[in-house]
Amino acid sequence: MKYYGRFILLILSLTYTLIYSIVGIVEIIPFTIFIIIHAGFSWFIGSWYDKFKYLSYHDPLTGVYNRRYAYIFFEKQFKRAKRKNERIGILNIDIDDFKVINDSYGHNYGDFILQELCNLIMRNIRKEDILVRWGGDEFIVLLYNMDCTSAQILMNQINESIKAELNNCQESNKPDMTLSIGHSIYPEDGQTISKLLSIADKRMYRIKSKTKEVSSS
Repeated sequence: MKYYGRFILLILSLTYTLIYSIVGIVEIIPFTIFIIIHAGFSWFIGSWYDKFKYLSYHDPLTGVYNRRYAYIFFEKQFKRAKRKNERIGILNIDIDDFKVINDSYGHNYGDFILQELCNLIMRNIRKEDILVRWGGDEFIVLLYNMDCTSAQILMNQINESIKAELNNCQESNKPDMTLSIGHSIYPEDGQTISKLLSIADKRMYRIKSKTKEVSSS
């Protein structure tokens, strides 16, 4: 998402002053000072508008999109997929035993894990896909025009990257991080965004349950 508030206000400001200079009688020096002040003020206000808009759509800790933006973007992509007969893939990603990590090593370390995970996921997905912090240690990835096979390949790729890039760099006294990832594909798994999110969530928890069974046995 790009933010153009400062440019729009600056253009409107300069357009207004240009029109005023054409239709009105002005003195050059005072009018030049007025233009500079007006343009600077417009740029300042536009910059604050862009900043607040950015913060309203992004998670402050990780810098990825938040749930508010996700619903807006999902709806647009869903309409586009219906219109063009394309697929949409959704990944539901959850960190295993994240509460234990927070409780054992502190919230600063937990925040570090969340940030590093986002960086790693962003390196594995395409530019047209988006990563969303859905809440806590749960993330959603919306995959543009991706089928089930490609989604599963990506899931494996993310898990392998966790092992190779993140866990290998961990301090020896820190536990390896593992993920539970569920997926869903439009239109095969559902015809609405809520249905797709629900299926991806259920598959994620199914994988998490299997992981706990294996670790406890």
